[in-house]
Amino acid sequence: MTRKKLFFSLSAAALISAAAIAGVAVAASPGSAGEDERDEIAAVNGARVSLAQAVAIAERQGSGKAMEASFDDENGRSWEVEIASGDRVATYAVDAASGAVSAVAEEADEANEGPEDND
Repeated sequence: MTRKKLFFSLSAAALISAAAIAGVAVAASPGSAGEDERDEIAAVNGARVSLAQAVAIAERQGSGKAMEASFDDENGRSWEVEIASGDRVATYAVDAASGAVSAVAEEADEANEGPEDND
């Protein structure tokens, strides 16, 4: 292969690789979030109560330790925090604006309930 052909082949390969990497970067960039996700991000950024504060509030309310926490924009702007206390798990909704606990759901530990009926 001549030097000129080798140069053009390597240049073409480099351009194709760069285009592929740029395409992946654009697809994964924060600017490519959908409108719903952008609204949720704005809600989280504007929340007066942080995730850490919501976890602390829920841990005090449930007298336990946090297992999982997430932002819930579907049922109002609140933090949903699962708290383990003994053999129970309770889910607390902590209002992202006021810190008020607005809903509670509780589940028993399924490991202690015995085998399920698989009819």
